[in-house]
Amino acid sequence: MKNKTKWWIFTITSMANFSMTFSLNSMNLALPILADEFGVSQGDVSWLTLVYSLIPCCMLLICGKMADLHGYKRQYKAGFIFFALASMLAPILSHNLVTLIGFRALQGLGYSMLISITQATISRTFDDEERGKALGINSVFVSVGFASGPTIGGFLLLHFSWHSIFYVSIPFCLIGLIATIFVMQEDTVREGQLKLDWLGGMLFAVSIGTLAVGLNFSDDWGVKSPAFFSCIIIFILAGVLFVWRESAAQVPLMPLHLFKNKTFSLANTTCILSYMTQQLTAYLFPFFLINILDLNTDKAGLVLLASPIAMMITSPLGGSFSDKYGTRPPAIAGLILIALNCILVGFFKENMNLLLVILVLVMVGSGNGLSVSAINSSILGSVSRDFSGVASGMLATMRNIGNTFGTAIGSVMLITRQIHYASNIGLDEKEIYLYAQRDTFFIGFVISVLAIFLIINIPHQRKGKIAEERRGITEK
Repeated sequence: MKNKTKWWIFTITSMANFSMTFSLNSMNLALPILADEFGVSQGDVSWLTLVYSLIPCCMLLICGKMADLHGYKRQYKAGFIFFALASMLAPILSHNLVTLIGFRALQGLGYSMLISITQATISRTFDDEERGKALGINSVFVSVGFASGPTIGGFLLLHFSWHSIFYVSIPFCLIGLIATIFVMQEDTVREGQLKLDWLGGMLFAVSIGTLAVGLNFSDDWGVKSPAFFSCIIIFILAGVLFVWRESAAQVPLMPLHLFKNKTFSLANTTCILSYMTQQLTAYLFPFFLINILDLNTDKAGLVLLASPIAMMITSPLGGSFSDKYGTRPPAIAGLILIALNCILVGFFKENMNLLLVILVLVMVGSGNGLSVSAINSSILGSVSRDFSGVASGMLATMRNIGNTFGTAIGSVMLITRQIHYASNIGLDEKEIYLYAQRDTFFIGFVISVLAIFLIINIPHQRKGKIAEERRGITEK
């Protein structure tokens, strides 16, 4: 494929990544404003964030399979149009919170259609020697979306209304749509395989959806509550039924034989663990900056930019290193940086030098950049082209689950440990928080070490054998 076409493919995936992640991160700043405008509680408006992550948890795998069956170009066109229309109509037609949540759910569906196949598109476009670097560059735009969400979103909310946050994504969707129509090649659709296991999809959506809801509301309900326990039971039962269904289905939604490949199964598990620690850090640092260092929200937002900026710089490096030396060296190096972050945060004090805090955030971002692109390349490089969409959808699902787990663990641990240390009358409020934060990051350290152990056990692949192994997965 010509280099010019490859860069246009980058344009399509970048527009998708930026639009989707910007819409995710920018909404958080608007929640207090929307609560006042609609006259509802903070808990009510939190559904705007939850539903946008909940729908993808349920639909990413399904959408990835749909692209494998019906074509990538068709799904990109539908996804860009769908997301742009939902973003345009949401501010115009939403006169109450329920309607806005409905449009937010539609945005989540558009998110699923696009994000489920961006990494598969890169994997199909670039060969084995370039895939890691290409995925690393692709990750840059995810970081740009995450980084610009709070900064651009804050500017728009200050000078305009919350409507503007929805409108920002529309021109990027139009650019992606135009590039898809005029540059992307038509897919060859395989006759006789145009089936989607809807029963399996429903079981998977119920399983992952109830898990996501249970984890998101674990703070409010408590982990010993009947509601949380019910969510876990439904998650397990639906998950068992999903595995049973997929093992019996003629054309399964998730071909279970993919997990017989050690690289695919271990890398997906590592993906969850990596994003758990990443999200735990992202969740806890704002509390430290605002409540302990007494920074205002604007300054705290600028400090937090250090992590995504570092990730933007190191993601292509991690991908390039994985192309040259395999998955293990860059992934282990990145996870070690993340583990060190968890240790260093344990020594944070209320008079902590801000420059040292920024350096730790840079360490986190660099660790994520090195590890994530290498792990992603490993997952997508371990399957054949026919299963690229499924692998990409699975990868995106693992990322969402990891993020959900990370937030839940961070929240539950922080609250329970604060309650524990509050019984010590010799500690003030900030000291109680710092001790609880230390304990929470210790969990992050354990998760990082476990991820390193899994990466060490991923088989080392010689370049000449990668294509052979990918073909072998399909034949089994």
